[in-house]
Amino acid sequence: MTLVVAWTRKTHTGRELWMLSDSRLSGGKIWDYGPKIFGIGRSDTIIAFAGDTSWTYPLIAQISSYVESFINLRDRVVDVADLCKQIIQMLNDSLSFVKDTAHPSMAIPACSFIFAGYSARRKDFFVRRIEFRSKSKKFVATPPKTYGRELVAYVGDEEPVKATVRRVSEILKQSRVKRPKLDMVPAVAFFEVLSSGKFRDIGGAPQVTKVYEHMNIRHFGVYWPPNVSNEEQEIFLRGRLLKTHEVLDHPWVYDPVLAKLCWHDFSPGQLRDPTVVKLTQPLITELTL
Repeated sequence: MTLVVAWTRKTHTGRELWMLSDSRLSGGKIWDYGPKIFGIGRSDTIIAFAGDTSWTYPLIAQISSYVESFINLRDRVVDVADLCKQIIQMLNDSLSFVKDTAHPSMAIPACSFIFAGYSARRKDFFVRRIEFRSKSKKFVATPPKTYGRELVAYVGDEEPVKATVRRVSEILKQSRVKRPKLDMVPAVAFFEVLSSGKFRDIGGAPQVTKVYEHMNIRHFGVYWPPNVSNEEQEIFLRGRLLKTHEVLDHPWVYDPVLAKLCWHDFSPGQLRDPTVVKLTQPLITELTL
């Protein structure tokens, strides 16, 4: 199934939004190769899902098709906050076309989403959890939790989500700083839960995507698995193992153990130099892409 977390953090140059997901698909099998974080046809917005893929993939396809079909949506004339409302309406309209279900329960969407982007009108990041309410029989959007000025939202299976929320709280409480920053704490908690092996519903390589204040998104490759040496690790992008001939769009790869981005060059075949990684860690910590 799924674990997704999205949050905002302050850097020395501004603020940014991170979204992390696992890569496990299930349903009679385990398939640790499924993309779960998507762009939707415009540069300022991403969406991730949790739940039954017989619902989630068709609905995300509907969302992307909807945005790409209208110039005012794909060219960002419509602000991301208004786009969210229109998407909710479109999702609810789509439910009226569900028919001939083998069982009445199959007409109820067993899924949820995190919709996130940068609102030019509000001059701030916009994050919403989208979930189906059985009483009203409608999809609704709910605001994220807040920590200081920062936003944080989760979707996924109950147990790994609870474990991640609990771990975030523990890390913040353990800080010696009076008012600790959220910073990369959700990423640390996410990795601990994902790599613990305690939750069969989540697995595979993490997926990492960021949204920037300049209204652009970027997907990052991830070093995986974490329990081998740097030389043995490979790069996964959006849940898929990269081949040596596949050139990255940018030279930054996420290390989930360090919760940092590492300079890698553009080719997955170019291995990290452990010495260089150690020397550049302080710089990487402060670097904002």
